[in-house]
Amino acid sequence: MSFSRPFARIVVGYNDSPLADTALMQSIAIAEQYGGDVVAVHVSDYSAAAVLPVPTRATAGMIDPTPVLRSLESDRRQLFDQLSARVATCSVPVTMEFAMNAAADGILDAASRWNATAIAVGTHARSGVARAVVGSVADEVLRGAIIPVMVMRGGPVRGCLRRVIVGVDASEPAANASTFAVALGVERNVRLCFCTVTDTVSVMQPYADVAFDPTPLLSELRRSARDALDMALQNANAVEVFPDTEVIEAADAGTALCDAARRHDADAIVVGSHKRSNLERLFFGSTAEAVVRHADRPVIVVPAHAQTVAGPIGRMPSEAVL
Repeated sequence: MSFSRPFARIVVGYNDSPLADTALMQSIAIAEQYGGDVVAVHVSDYSAAAVLPVPTRATAGMIDPTPVLRSLESDRRQLFDQLSARVATCSVPVTMEFAMNAAADGILDAASRWNATAIAVGTHARSGVARAVVGSVADEVLRGAIIPVMVMRGGPVRGCLRRVIVGVDASEPAANASTFAVALGVERNVRLCFCTVTDTVSVMQPYADVAFDPTPLLSELRRSARDALDMALQNANAVEVFPDTEVIEAADAGTALCDAARRHDADAIVVGSHKRSNLERLFFGSTAEAVVRHADRPVIVVPAHAQTVAGPIGRMPSEAVL
């Protein structure tokens, strides 16, 4: 798998929340770095028909839907004006689209129609039972996306990518993530650090009080980690990208990658993701979910089934560009 123009077009889920604003401005900074553009999509999960009074014989001639329709249009105009003011000085083309749909479905549909190469969303990063029962737009987008998804929990906009932490192991999702990360570094001044986490802590603990030599098992774990890094490095070096590497010994891979990002002052973390349902995540978790939940900077999640987008992606409709 290869990725061409990784941020040629970013579809951003947008509303009037601070999280959405952070996602938008971070997307604009990255789109500028990679010569791309941005589509801000506002999805309403209700229509005018859902809030209009139903005419009956008793109310004949008494119902005027105009105030409701004007209110809905006013809300959209206010959001459009807010976005216009926010991006007025940007050098990146920005389009705003209004859609009627469930939020996640609307974002995914827009990404497909606009031939996007990435999606950006904000998240409150619920965990455990709350996430399984309530869910989140970001979680649904991550489950349904076939292109990389950049997830942000708020905080300051970090701007363009200068240093990126990449989670690496022997899995196919991790291989896709490292391939995507290499695309970020090709012809761009982005320093990659491939990190693999090996759980030597759990190996040691059960045998702390018994006569057992864990050395062979620890050696095998460390060798496997090194092999995974070497494979990722070979693919990167083949296109003249030369990442740093780090082997981290820790019990929790997600926390370890977040800690590495802070140590290296990385601008983003790239991880691969298996396609799991809410119930599977609740009971089994995932490294990608843990990183999204704990990271204090953008996390780019590359789906296991991510599709390559290559070549021209088409022009923006000129009448919609802000």
